[in-house]
Amino acid sequence: MAELNPKTGLKGNIGNLVFRNVNGKTIVQSRPDTVRRRRKGRGKQTATDFGRASQTTRSITIGLRPFIGNMYDSQFFNRFRTAVYQGMKMNDTLPQGSLDLWQGEPTVLEGLETDLKHQYPQYVQMPGLQLSLEAGTLEISIPEFKADIHLYWPVKASEAELGYWISVYDSKTYQVLRHEFFSIPIPHKTQTIPATRYTATALPAEALLLVTAGVLYYTIDIRLGKVCMNSKAFNPTQVLKVFRT
Repeated sequence: MAELNPKTGLKGNIGNLVFRNVNGKTIVQSRPDTVRRRRKGRGKQTATDFGRASQTTRSITIGLRPFIGNMYDSQFFNRFRTAVYQGMKMNDTLPQGSLDLWQGEPTVLEGLETDLKHQYPQYVQMPGLQLSLEAGTLEISIPEFKADIHLYWPVKASEAELGYWISVYDSKTYQVLRHEFFSIPIPHKTQTIPATRYTATALPAEALLLVTAGVLYYTIDIRLGKVCMNSKAFNPTQVLKVFRT
């Protein structure tokens, strides 16, 4: 509401206009948009969380590099970051601007594929596989399986290698603490592979643990010998399981 004073002129507001007297002159200004300022504040907090999601994704993927190399499709990082951000937001007790994957739900990373055109479950079927974490000890138990039944073989593939990459991260910085690799060679597509078990070495407390599985296929070239068939365009690899120690 504005008031007219014979000496000082209009003072107050009408709608979105604010009237005030400065050195005997009536100044008209737009009303400050406090709602917009609040929205900008929320936007800044959201940007902070998204930036943290990007940094967390970079740190975690560094721990996967020795296993996946550069063999992933062009949208892998974006998919990974989206999953990280989703996991951060699943803790509804933290305010915006303070979200964190460890305090959220990191298991949303399970099932993440490096190559959407050639997804891991299309090539490896292991119904009896067991992964467990108890008292800081990780165990991977692979049942007996038949290579020609439980693995899908590309036309030119003659050998394969089933691998499990274990990467361990600090719960606060997501820096890589350690990694281990467990692999099962499959020398022929008609081979029966006996049951086996792998136990990871002692794991640190309060650490994030990813178990990533992948299958490498090999073909035999007359001149080059054994050649890996996996590439950026073909690499069935998946984040299989996520644990917190």
